[in-house]
Amino acid sequence: MFIKEYRSREWPVSLMCDVLKVSRAGFYRWLQGPQGPRQQANETLLSFLLARAQALGGIPGYRKLWLEASAAGYVCSKNRVQRLLQGAGYRSSVACRPGYRKLKPGMPVLPNLLNRAFSVAAPNRVWVSDITQIRCEEGWLYIAIILDLYSRQIVGWSAGGVNQAALVMAALRQAWGERKPQGEQLLFHSDQGSQYRSEEVMAWLTRRGVTLSMSRRGNCWDNACAESFFALLKKEWTHRLGVLSRAEMTAEVRYYAEEYYPILRRHGTLGGLTPRAFEATTA
Repeated sequence: MFIKEYRSREWPVSLMCDVLKVSRAGFYRWLQGPQGPRQQANETLLSFLLARAQALGGIPGYRKLWLEASAAGYVCSKNRVQRLLQGAGYRSSVACRPGYRKLKPGMPVLPNLLNRAFSVAAPNRVWVSDITQIRCEEGWLYIAIILDLYSRQIVGWSAGGVNQAALVMAALRQAWGERKPQGEQLLFHSDQGSQYRSEEVMAWLTRRGVTLSMSRRGNCWDNACAESFFALLKKEWTHRLGVLSRAEMTAEVRYYAEEYYPILRRHGTLGGLTPRAFEATTA
């Protein structure tokens, strides 16, 4: 009720949800009024599935959890269980790497134009991007980042419970709004993930004149700087936090990406300067 009263006056819904530890999806569901019987049944079933998954160490996939639900008396299909778990961002800890997909015919794979040339002479000339995941109480939290190779600055990022092209689009829009690059002078490099090869992402970049580059398949060294940032994020920050809710982990990632990493963390590749200080001294 507080969020509803103040959302059109002073603060955005996203900020109030973060501060009050309320999910935005839950707020909007509440706003729509009482839930129908089917939605209530889905939420009850999902709560059971996630509780069993947590009790079993995050190991079982949707098929095993369907058997658990059936044994507990729930009447449901495997497809329904899979759909609910995917929507919640749950993924078995022994499943294939989240986000991995076999290459689909017709989806373009672009050459590796970056070719590991990680030293860049000016800002907004080369951006690299990648997606990782961190386990949370509700399942995986997926994080997309865009890093400017010139200063190793994180110029855009986004997080969510589903690994999809919308994550990349949110990070791109943030980066474009803050940096306002000349698209014709910019190279955008990523891996061959389906999120980056989606029509939405590729068309958005192409309309702005951006040159696209992709790592060779299965070669993480072609995107080493983005991979390195995620290694630092986990080693220096998130591993010591344990398992948090998605909202709590998103807030931690926001602090690391927007404050600690660019303002406080010194980099050997930048002569011992922080990304923000390096850009200031070379402006």
